[in-house]
Amino acid sequence: MFFRYLCFFGLWTALLPLDGVFAGPMVHHIESVLPRAGAVGSTVEVTLEGAYIADPRGIIFFTPGIECVEVKALPSYPEPRATIHGGFIQDRVVAKFVIAPSAEPGLHPFKLRTATELTTTATFVVTRYPIVDELEQGQGANDTLATAQLLTGSCAVRGRISSTQVADVDVYKVPAKAGEHVSVEVDSVWIADKYYADNEFDLAVRILSQEGKELARNDDSALHLQDPIASVVAPVDGDYFVEIKQRLIKAADRVNYVATIGNFLRPLAVYPAGGKAGTQLHAKLLGDPAGEQSVSVTLPQQSGPFAFHHVMPSPLPMRVSAYDNVLEAQGSSVTPVLSLPSALNGIISKAGEVDEFVLNVKKGERWRVRVYARGLGTPLDPRIAIRAVGDEKPELEGDDSSMADRGFPSVARQIQRKEMLDPSVIWEPKKDGPYILAISDMRGLGSRDSVYRIEVEPVPNQVDAFIHARVIDSVECPRLNSIAIPKGGRCSVTIYLADGQGNKFAEELELEAVGLPPGLRMEAPRIRKGQRAVPVVFAADADMEVQGGLLRVRCKSVDGILLESECQQSFAFVNHSGGHAWQSFTVHSFAWAVVETPPFSIEVVEPKVALSQNGELPLSVRVHRREGFTEPIELQADWTPDGVRGEPTITIAGDQEEGVLRLFADAGAPPNVWKIALTSSTAGGSYYLGAGRTRTATALFSLEVTEPYVSLKNKPASVRRQGSAEVVWEVDVKKKFPQAASAFLLGLPKGVAVMNAPQLEPGSNRLSFEISANADALLGQYKELSCELVFKVEGQEIRQRLGKGVLRVDPALAR
Repeated sequence: MFFRYLCFFGLWTALLPLDGVFAGPMVHHIESVLPRAGAVGSTVEVTLEGAYIADPRGIIFFTPGIECVEVKALPSYPEPRATIHGGFIQDRVVAKFVIAPSAEPGLHPFKLRTATELTTTATFVVTRYPIVDELEQGQGANDTLATAQLLTGSCAVRGRISSTQVADVDVYKVPAKAGEHVSVEVDSVWIADKYYADNEFDLAVRILSQEGKELARNDDSALHLQDPIASVVAPVDGDYFVEIKQRLIKAADRVNYVATIGNFLRPLAVYPAGGKAGTQLHAKLLGDPAGEQSVSVTLPQQSGPFAFHHVMPSPLPMRVSAYDNVLEAQGSSVTPVLSLPSALNGIISKAGEVDEFVLNVKKGERWRVRVYARGLGTPLDPRIAIRAVGDEKPELEGDDSSMADRGFPSVARQIQRKEMLDPSVIWEPKKDGPYILAISDMRGLGSRDSVYRIEVEPVPNQVDAFIHARVIDSVECPRLNSIAIPKGGRCSVTIYLADGQGNKFAEELELEAVGLPPGLRMEAPRIRKGQRAVPVVFAADADMEVQGGLLRVRCKSVDGILLESECQQSFAFVNHSGGHAWQSFTVHSFAWAVVETPPFSIEVVEPKVALSQNGELPLSVRVHRREGFTEPIELQADWTPDGVRGEPTITIAGDQEEGVLRLFADAGAPPNVWKIALTSSTAGGSYYLGAGRTRTATALFSLEVTEPYVSLKNKPASVRRQGSAEVVWEVDVKKKFPQAASAFLLGLPKGVAVMNAPQLEPGSNRLSFEISANADALLGQYKELSCELVFKVEGQEIRQRLGKGVLRVDPALAR
């Protein structure tokens, strides 16, 4: 029996993709959110369409300033409408969003709570400008200068590239006085709510004069990647035109955009690109067609990323640090840095330019040198080199970096984000004295808005917690990632840990939850040295109200050592095969929901015996069904320790109240006692991502992994056709076992069989199998013999597969 499970398990794991789960239908809860945008200070009715959302209860936003005050179901479509990769739209929900005047413009991700689930993530856009809808009434209604839609005053246009027209073009008329700006910022890829798409969201924009002369055009932008930005200063009074169309024609549905059009400034960079926390920063806005402008920026008290909004539709990204700025010296390519830590700021303003900073350091100090340029939306592709003064060869160089190095471990490795073009290195000087840190554009380019910022600071000890999608293309998977806790029940989720760049803390950790209300608890085992994934169980009291919110999970050292920690989760849209999504964003909290009590619960009978290396352990599970609930239940282990695997999902029939899930350990499974949990769900809905399923989990229980009772060493044997022989194993007892174990010989070729059924007695040092070969036995040498031993301890069976033996089958002797 064990051999059969192991063979299937081995095949199953061999066929798995790198992310660990088979591909399946991509059924998302929310496939469409319309309208896509609303203005600050307004209330917007928003329609959500998708699957398994017919019983809505509320919405959880990840960002402040916007809330849902009402949500209700609309009639579902009679038949589902297919989307892509097995997804579909059938259910509809209308929600009322109230946007505060203080809401920050930009993308606001959210999740819908239903009676039994927490949905996949969707997004909504907030703008500071009044909303105007595109008024395309039929074929070609606003496709030319003559039919352009008139816009009066700066506004945000909710538009759509029509899939029913060939090469749909949207044109808007903008009156302007001489000297006024005519600016446009188109958001399409950035606000897309499609999980998979081709290039249909890649739009281009042109600004035209009254006569149709092109004044500006843009396809991609350093600030917004595939989304275009353009701005001109009107040379004369008159009407100007903004033309929006696909860069490459691609028929598709739901190609929505928000085009902010008007007389606003549109700088592309700010210098310096950051400053000291809690200070007033005097800076310059760069890249606007009217030239540079001086501004004063009030920086927050908190270090980290900062969005400077000013008068633009979208902000200029900046950095806030705990230390002073150093600005590149004017008229010199070398700038002295008086002390560290510091933030070094400059501009690579012309082709071939190299800026240098002189740093004084001590041998063996540890510094994190992190560049911010491309990640802030400037066109610079930075490269750094650090060398001791007087040396020609750099001691350290840096070009690109990984998302983990940039502090985004939850972003899948195949997703390409602009932050990856900025280097981040750990530097340990090899000598005392002055060093030169040089920065340039790796392509040899330069421009007036090629701004950079280099933060040089001591390497912090940091371990972050994150939730990661373990399915193909890193698509969000509620089956594995959703924190939807049944009233009076539990849910489990695997939380992953990531060392910050240069982290040297390697001791035991504990997880701490911040933001849980009374009645909701997080149960997490202590995290051992080197462990980087842990099962976490959330439990809700039976009398809790159905509700939702946000929480943060952070790591703490057991010994009280100061440790930086944050939590995060990333989401991808406009995905492509292989997970190369065009649009992704990261949140720094986890959404949770308390949902209605399910019609069943499960508990595991805690095993009384250990799981041995190279062994199998059956886990008995009891199902407690509410009266009348006779649906099948699926059961699985979402997380197991290294070297341990659960069999694929098992199903407990609707008329059964017990089931068995088997765990297997390989030879290298580390001996230890672990805490794990099992997850169960109803069998309807989507089996792959989990939409439409009700989930619950067991409490954490102990699983001991131990060495096997014995080890076996084979003496090679041979047998002739129509003859018999003995296969002998030398037994080395590792620990005592209470009674005889049944023994089975595995891997015999066709035509060879065991004649006896031996048992391994306690204390025995020899195990022998009598075998016979018939006249048709396959000739040759067979090197994959093994032995399965079945021990009975505390009323449970423990199966171990051990040894590696050799058997040769020879021809019969001539008579």
